[in-house]
Amino acid sequence: MAMRFFYGLLILVWISCGSKKEEIPEIPELTFKLDSLQEKTCIGESCATLRLTWPVAEGGEQARKMNQLIREKLESLVQTGEEVLPLDSAKKNYFRNFKSFKSEFPDSHGGWEIEVEGDVTYQSDSTLSIRFNWMSFLGGAHPNHGKSFMNFDPQTGDYLNTDRLILDEEKLREQVEKKFREFHQVAEGVSIADDGRFFLPETGFFLANAMGFQDGKFWVVYVPYEIGPYAMGYTELEFSPEDLKGIVRW
Repeated sequence: MAMRFFYGLLILVWISCGSKKEEIPEIPELTFKLDSLQEKTCIGESCATLRLTWPVAEGGEQARKMNQLIREKLESLVQTGEEVLPLDSAKKNYFRNFKSFKSEFPDSHGGWEIEVEGDVTYQSDSTLSIRFNWMSFLGGAHPNHGKSFMNFDPQTGDYLNTDRLILDEEKLREQVEKKFREFHQVAEGVSIADDGRFFLPETGFFLANAMGFQDGKFWVVYVPYEIGPYAMGYTELEFSPEDLKGIVRW
């Protein structure tokens, strides 16, 4: 009788243990909202304007990590000196420098302007892209402007550097070079280096700094001065998932 009771108890314990599923912590859903900062100060008819718009992640630890990196990106785009300052300090420094400049050169015409627009342009289970368009005019012949991407792992919030974003760099460079030639109508049989319009290092053709996803496609964007003169403008090349299957991280 005692043995029956013992075996019965053992079976109940085994069933109880087997019914317990391993608990896997759930990753909070990642959502975004847009935040903005707009300020303006004028001296006479000349004004300094600051307009920033950027995405703010909401969720768990991955959202906190992404927001920190996004804020650091904004700080780098707002700087007006050699040192990258926290955003609030960079804002104050920008307007303070404008006032100092106008005080030193009261007859100078025109104002200053910094504008940054950032938004989420792509999100899958493995990759998330944020695209930034920015413009800065602090006097001179023309404004400086550019475009860039920040790519993240949405599960962890980690920034995806080139090594993690690109699965086969050699094949990607071949695809980009082919489309680059088509975009600029480089004559058949003429190398990009011999064409004479482009800035190339001794190592030859290179991938742009700005690479990321938008509208379900992968984009490679060469900004002014990166591979050609300012007058050339942007070279924006787009690729479908079929074009780059197994070459970049979709």
